[in-house]
Amino acid sequence: MAKITHKGLWLDVASLNPSDKKNYIKCLAFSLVAGMLLGIHLSHIEFLGENALETGITEPWLLILSISVVVFFLIGAFYYYKFSITQDELYKGYENACFAGGSVGFVIFGLGLSLLSPYFDYHPNFFEFFLAFAAGNGMGAYMFYRQHIA
Repeated sequence: MAKITHKGLWLDVASLNPSDKKNYIKCLAFSLVAGMLLGIHLSHIEFLGENALETGITEPWLLILSISVVVFFLIGAFYYYKFSITQDELYKGYENACFAGGSVGFVIFGLGLSLLSPYFDYHPNFFEFFLAFAAGNGMGAYMFYRQHIA
């Protein structure tokens, strides 16, 4: 079973059995590649800033890049599912606390960004809302760790 470490922010991969370790590492690898491809894609479609990068990537390559992002994320999600179904109730509670904390962070921090944006002439985009989710996720993991593990 997965050992939750670093105050709830990480799993001790060495504590996993070989099949769980293989699935977890594959999930991380596919998610990392998908995240890098998503960053490249977002930088070329004016999604992360004012102007798109002018690197000469044409429309067919952006389509291939978009499809690759979805495929790599789906493969990563498949391996995470294979990893997750073999874990105990403590890990499943940890997983639920992380996602619930992320949702609360998205609502509280994201709503705060949206409500304050007209006063600062700033328009939050996907990245800021993702950071709000990540902050809430970290807080949910830490609170679970303090309540159930520490």
